[in-house]
Amino acid sequence: GFIPKSSSIDTITQAISAILMGEIWAPAAREDPGAGRSASELELAERMAQLTPQQFKVLMMMSQGLLNKQIAYELGVSEATIKAHVTAIMNKLGVSNRTEAAILALQHNLVSPNR
Repeated sequence: GFIPKSSSIDTITQAISAILMGEIWAPAAREDPGAGRSASELELAERMAQLTPQQFKVLMMMSQGLLNKQIAYELGVSEATIKAHVTAIMNKLGVSNRTEAAILALQHNLVSPNR
């Protein structure tokens, strides 16, 4: 899915819900997705689109400052599974640690720091 930064909160909520359920989502009024965006923003959007719904959930929780053990507990999976997700997230986003991944997501308003 692709969610423009200029989307309303309702639109963003609907889009994220659809994406987390495994659906494909795109804005209703399809304009040129590259219009008004820098090359780095488009590249980031492409990298973020590679994340699975579960990886996106993990990234959101990482951005909230949760530890792997806490994320595993909340998602009902093993800590090893979360470590694998974190590694995949870092690879897909092209960062070297979880802090960079969280900062990247927060700086581009991809996730909310609030729980």
